[in-house]
Amino acid sequence: MCKVVLATQPFLFFNRVFPFSTMNKTSLWLRHRGLILQIVLLSAIWLILSGKTDPIYIFWGVISIAFVIWLSGKLHSIPLSKDEPCGSTRIIIPRLITYLFWLVWQIIKSGVYVAYLVLHPKMPIEPMIVRFTSKQPNVLARVILGNSITLTPGTLTLDIDDNLFTVHALTQEVEEELVSGDMEARVARLYMRECEREDMCCDIELITSGRGR
Repeated sequence: MCKVVLATQPFLFFNRVFPFSTMNKTSLWLRHRGLILQIVLLSAIWLILSGKTDPIYIFWGVISIAFVIWLSGKLHSIPLSKDEPCGSTRIIIPRLITYLFWLVWQIIKSGVYVAYLVLHPKMPIEPMIVRFTSKQPNVLARVILGNSITLTPGTLTLDIDDNLFTVHALTQEVEEELVSGDMEARVARLYMRECEREDMCCDIELITSGRGR
């Protein structure tokens, strides 16, 4: 059974051991790390795309970044689901970085596989729609999972209804890898300390399939 332990729980113990001044510094980072990361990433993107370091470009870059930060700040007041506003859960940054590298590799690998299917003379595809339940810890994890499935060639997220996912898969091999629970567990670990892939994907149902099946 998947053990749900949120990433913020270690700080409960941290607060008992270390002085409150240290805890306040840690809490300050936790409260504003998203804003800091946004500013750093947006600044890097602006510099890369503009390729200019003249004062006028820096000035408009600062104005643009401030405007985007202001707009994104408004999203925190919009509830993503009942009693769960945007930004109410904390993602584990080191695991997010690892997950992004893993996702890029999956996109490349799946892209090569789909290219092989398309270029094959017999085009051995077997399109199907599969429905399954994924036990993600919060709505943001479900959004990340749905987008990750869509970004990976060979699969497309059609619908997400609470924990129920409806996905189009190009072949049976793709479908089997999809419902293995690997991606679901990796996404869940962005918010949970412990999680087993065997517990993440259940109630698998093949709705339709092609090639006369």
